[in-house]
Amino acid sequence: MFATLLFFTAFLVRADLVDKAMPLCTAKIEGGSKGIDFKSFKGKVILIDFWATWCPPCKQSMPFLNAMRNELVFQGFEIIAINVDEDRREVERFLSSQQVDYQLAYDNSGECPEMFEVKAMPSSYFVDRKGVIRAIHLGYRDNDRKYIRSKIDELLAEK
Repeated sequence: MFATLLFFTAFLVRADLVDKAMPLCTAKIEGGSKGIDFKSFKGKVILIDFWATWCPPCKQSMPFLNAMRNELVFQGFEIIAINVDEDRREVERFLSSQQVDYQLAYDNSGECPEMFEVKAMPSSYFVDRKGVIRAIHLGYRDNDRKYIRSKIDELLAEK
């Protein structure tokens, strides 16, 4: 049932968040109890990616996102991946076999996904240098790479 819901909602995008300031949720940074300091990303293009270990497309997207982040980090690009799993040990097991060089945060309370109106896993929010959500992409398939990269390149080209 949940997988069916994800399939049908993967194509619904909440346009009311586009062109609005990014919500400042309280997801906790990996390895601590401190929340994300969104101000430290001011002036950068950000991809906020909501993901879970039980989500096959989320796992599939991680190598691509990591490679893209490492290629573009010196141009002012960063990824904040917010995990929504309830069992943090499962997340730690998964990450022990996965190279992730971008910022990881956790929100098992559901507050951040609610603030961002997450409707599918993964959900990616493209945020410009001013902190404004410019596009939303739901789901992930390998053929989405070109679209994701073009949106990031477009935002990086803006000054």
